[in-house]
Amino acid sequence: MSPAQGKKSDTDEIKYETQAHEEDIYATSNYEKSLSEVQIEHAPEGTASPKKALFMLLKAFIGTGVIFLPGSFAKGGLVLSIVLMVVIGTICLFSFQRLVKAQRSVGGSYGHVAECLINRWARYIIHFFLCVSQMGFVASYMVFISENVGLVVSTLTNCNAPFESKYFIWIFLIIIVPICWVRKIGRLSYLAIVADVFILFGLICVLYFTSKQIHDHGAGPNLEMVNNNTFALMIGTAVFSFEGIGMVVPIIEGMKDPSKFPRVLTINMIICTFVFTLIGAIGYVAYGDTIQASVVSNLPREPLSITVQLCYAIAMILTSPFMLYPALTIIEKGIFKPHHRGKVSFRWKWLKNLCRSMVAIVCAAISFGVGPDGLDKFVALVGSVGAMPLCFVFPGVFHYKIATTKVQKGIDGVLIIFGLAMMVYTIYVNVNSWVHPPPVIGATGSTDTCAL
Repeated sequence: MSPAQGKKSDTDEIKYETQAHEEDIYATSNYEKSLSEVQIEHAPEGTASPKKALFMLLKAFIGTGVIFLPGSFAKGGLVLSIVLMVVIGTICLFSFQRLVKAQRSVGGSYGHVAECLINRWARYIIHFFLCVSQMGFVASYMVFISENVGLVVSTLTNCNAPFESKYFIWIFLIIIVPICWVRKIGRLSYLAIVADVFILFGLICVLYFTSKQIHDHGAGPNLEMVNNNTFALMIGTAVFSFEGIGMVVPIIEGMKDPSKFPRVLTINMIICTFVFTLIGAIGYVAYGDTIQASVVSNLPREPLSITVQLCYAIAMILTSPFMLYPALTIIEKGIFKPHHRGKVSFRWKWLKNLCRSMVAIVCAAISFGVGPDGLDKFVALVGSVGAMPLCFVFPGVFHYKIATTKVQKGIDGVLIIFGLAMMVYTIYVNVNSWVHPPPVIGATGSTDTCAL
């Protein structure tokens, strides 16, 4: 080889490595931006108005998690749960505002903020908790989907369902897995709109049925005002319900005037806390200790309630790929190199599709193992393990890095310690409830009348 050829080879190698490094950085920093495409309905970056930002926040926060709150109110008691809901909402607002300040100081996604203020390992930790929380959300959704479809099938077949409801989980993977193969999530925006409409319809019907139940039959049986034994499970579910934390940063980036975002976020949190408290309280009052993990399962067997159950199940099926998108992208990027492009190689394309399929299958396997009887405790566990660090601990750590006074650093330290303490305590109570289940009072599993 001549010196000129060797020099050219070295130049090509350096050029290739530089290009691969740039592609790696691009893939890392833009998965959250791709996720935000559907949330801001293709508005160009930096053009969203405060009203549109508020609408996007409400879409992100008021989702499927709210239907688990009536069951969680039974864990904490009516009065204590209302107090805890307001307190948790207030602390979440305070924590999110500190996350906003940290993001505005360095810009970029949640992971980018972690890398800039701490190091790249912090970004990996953020990605880990994003994967845990999003996969946990989807696993709980799958339990709910199978339970509700099972109830509908039992009703329509006069208790002659072909198999147990939990086996429907594997059937609906046929729909969820191919949607997970889509890389540009903006292409699925119409599915997101359909899911939002179904969720809104379902919440309105839940309010109607629970109000009617109270009007016709009065308060449900064995209402507790304070439950000292299992209130920690209520805290985990309450944090789970604030599932829009992952969309706070992308929506900031989509605003025309980010300085107005703190006020928008405050209004959003007030509305969400009110809605969550209302749904949780009225659902628990209506059904008492017979409340299910998801209040939709308590609805009477009639055409409208069956429609609600099906609509909510469809909404969760369509929502699951969106919730999985950050985890799918993070895991795919961690396994495959930037030059393993599906556009130029059929082999890499389907290996990546297999990887994404396995993520959905893992969620299905977890949900199959949990089953409807463990849904309430599993939702609380996901809130404790996945959502609490993202809601409380990391915003405190980030703001601590940019704080300029000892008072602010001290407040951040309190927030971090609070988040860690609540995380450890609620996980302990949750695990203990699996190992040593409390005595069953009323209904805790399925409301399937065929089993009565």
